[in-house]
Amino acid sequence: MQTPEFLLAPMDGMTRASFRSVCFDYGADGATTEMIQSLAYGRARRPMSPAFQEVLARCPNERNLAAQLIGSDPAAMAESARRLEALGRFDAIDINMGCPARKVVGSGNGAALLKSPERAFAVMAAVKAATSLPVRLKLRLGWDAAHITAPCLVAEAENLGFQSVTLHGRTREQMYLGAVDTAAIRAVCDAVHIPVYANGGVTCARDALTFLQNSHAAGVAIGRAALKAPWIFEDIKALRRGEPVAPRRAPERVALLIRLATLTCGHRPEAVAICEMRRFCGWMLAGLTGYEAVLTKMNAVVTLDAFRAALEAYLEALVRRDDIDVHPERMPQMSLDTVAHRQARRMAKWA
Repeated sequence: MQTPEFLLAPMDGMTRASFRSVCFDYGADGATTEMIQSLAYGRARRPMSPAFQEVLARCPNERNLAAQLIGSDPAAMAESARRLEALGRFDAIDINMGCPARKVVGSGNGAALLKSPERAFAVMAAVKAATSLPVRLKLRLGWDAAHITAPCLVAEAENLGFQSVTLHGRTREQMYLGAVDTAAIRAVCDAVHIPVYANGGVTCARDALTFLQNSHAAGVAIGRAALKAPWIFEDIKALRRGEPVAPRRAPERVALLIRLATLTCGHRPEAVAICEMRRFCGWMLAGLTGYEAVLTKMNAVVTLDAFRAALEAYLEALVRRDDIDVHPERMPQMSLDTVAHRQARRMAKWA
């Protein structure tokens, strides 16, 4: 039996090369780039913008990295796949049929293809024929409860010789709300022979292992939980070995944030990168004594040196007080999941 794999799921605007690299440091078994728009990339005649080049960046420690293509035009998807292979930078091509964002599905892309299996089949066949790289598929159960198309799409992926599938256990109508349908994922896993990775609803390492067991999947793709705790991959492997999960104290969290900021500054303008680090500070420092004051200071920081100095000073103060542990009772009421649910409700309102 194949050893289960635990992958970093793609999240637009979040899973850039710098963040992926940190997750690989913690033992992620694979990852996928942010979305690459096939119409733009497949037809591009001018040099790519720095922002687009960043999407195609790869850090030295990344392995099992797929380039994520999104689109509904078979010819454009095929041409983009050929160009991505020619870069010699990626290990596979991943077709996105799961993104539920209104701006994406409004163009007939992402989860919109779940409503049009014939169009989806054409896209899948075109990409598979265009590249010698392994091809993967990421999708949801269906558009809504009345249109559950994942079983036929995954069966077609197997027929076409796709390497694997990642299946999010909700419909597009659900967005990120409601329970993940583990039984539906299990039914798909049991019906095909290619690896199917379960996705959706994981909040901690133990969740991932329970999800793996109940879904019969080949592995689990982890998204939002990794944003708050990139070490989740290391925690999963510790649990599988029967070892306790190590506490992630202030020194490790501060070092992680500084490494992530340094990597991000290598791909983005420094001020932009440091501004974006504020949300990671909010997630990874939560529960430490006095973290709210540090987050306030970070709002005025715009350079890597200042970012590093502020965090190192904060850590030094915690060490002096012998107070480097996270205090669960000091964790904020609003979690990343709460924010995602609010965003989902707004998106559903305008869908």
